[in-house]
Amino acid sequence: MPNDYTLTQWRKRLERQGWVSLRRKLPPNHRLVEYHVIWQGRLFSGRVLLSDHDTQRDYWEPGTPIYLLHRGQDVVEGVWRFARDPAAATGQVVRPLPQ
Repeated sequence: MPNDYTLTQWRKRLERQGWVSLRRKLPPNHRLVEYHVIWQGRLFSGRVLLSDHDTQRDYWEPGTPIYLLHRGQDVVEGVWRFARDPAAATGQVVRPLPQ
């Protein structure tokens, strides 16, 4: 797994490209957002409209977009931005971190 410095560089590189750090601001519920989150040694990426999810249940369900983006428990780094295509499909993918 990459070290903390490498992961911070990854986040800052994305911020320079217009992404917003989860440490600075949480994504809104009523607009489609794209995100990348490092959690439990894996990269969670996706596109989501948070208002489409059950906030009460998903807040406590590990791995759900609301858990990762709003609760943020044990999230190492994370970024989001407004989706470039508001009509794009939603979903989440989980990948191993690049070495």
